[in-house]
Amino acid sequence: MNLDRPTVKLAGATLLASLAVILQILPPLFISPWTMRIDLVAIPWMLCWIIFGFKPALLSLLISAPLVGFLGPFAGGWVGATMKSVATIWMFLIPAIFAWKAGGTKKLLENKRLFVVASILAIIVRVVVTVIFNFYFAIPFFFNMTPDAIISLFENVTTLGFIGFGAYITEVAFWNIIQGIIDLTASLTLGLIIFRRIPALTTEQKNE
Repeated sequence: MNLDRPTVKLAGATLLASLAVILQILPPLFISPWTMRIDLVAIPWMLCWIIFGFKPALLSLLISAPLVGFLGPFAGGWVGATMKSVATIWMFLIPAIFAWKAGGTKKLLENKRLFVVASILAIIVRVVVTVIFNFYFAIPFFFNMTPDAIISLFENVTTLGFIGFGAYITEVAFWNIIQGIIDLTASLTLGLIIFRRIPALTTEQKNE
């Protein structure tokens, strides 16, 4: 199969988007105290990047994100769909940049040190983005709270010794780090299995 054919990439992106929706319908692995889902929904998007490249992975995310926001327990509506997208895209965008520099996704996945560097950077960006988006967008819209109200709420919460805005940052960062580690570890494991089982991907996959 020629994975560079647009029709093949479109079919792959669509199929993996459907898998993401199915995983969204299933019960989440865990729900954070502020209702963030810890789940496997992003894994198909990550696999789409590994197999077909960045653009198909982005298309897969865009296809399934609206349904991810409205199906299954704790879906979160359009706010949840937006947050899942802006949090997850870094999980394959930043590794895709590293893969392009390394000469291919397979080389990145096999270079554990480089993959760890890419993963740490991706998680850091994810944390910064989600801290900002939750503070000014998700929590105000979802819970009808102003930023001042959010800080006041966390004045009564102690998280790892922090209170107030520090507790808020720690809470959001902690759960997004957990989700990021799950996404990246699962994609690394499955990606290596895929490349070993289908050697032709080594020459056909181009990270486009």
